Amino acid sequence: MNDYLIPNNRPLEHRIISIEDLPHLRNFSCGNHSMDFFLQAEAYPSHIVRDSSTTLVFYQNQIIGYYTLQHTPLSSLINDPDISKEQLVLDIARLAVHKNFQNKGIGIKIVNHILHMAIQLNERYIVLDALKEKWTWYRDHFKFESLFEVDFINGSSFVTMFMDLYDQDLIKQYYDE
Repeated sequence: MNDYLIPNNRPLEHRIISIEDLPHLRNFSCGNHSMDFFLQAEAYPSHIVRDSSTTLVFYQNQIIGYYTLQHTPLSSLINDPDISKEQLVLDIARLAVHKNFQNKGIGIKIVNHILHMAIQLNERYIVLDALKEKWTWYRDHFKFESLFEVDFINGSSFVTMFMDLYDQDLIKQYYDE
């Protein structure tokens, strides 16, 4: 395996998937067959019918990662009568980094990019289903919280996680001045 280095100051290019990208997707492998298959066979069709939006991440014209975003009704995650059925949350449906570029901070850069976009778009909540072996990565790097304790008990492969972007400190700072 080649040792790929990405300088910290080198920007990654984020580009929405297009039909021109399809022949190049076969070269992507993150080490998870399901994630690779989604990118190669399902991401573009899902994008063009507007079920979700997949963005490819490039470094020096090579696809080194991708993420898929969609909106999900909050009521589908939490059964609470006080929650509006129309309240949508930003769902990081998929996030993968090419196996040759893993453990180099690429995932952190991608999630930080998504968080920046979410704030720009005035999103309140972000949710994701982390692979069980990766959930602590989201918790430790970004302070995502697990949503359901049952994810740890029932042998699920995923842990549903969320982040509330509401910043109480900003609100307090504004109104205290």
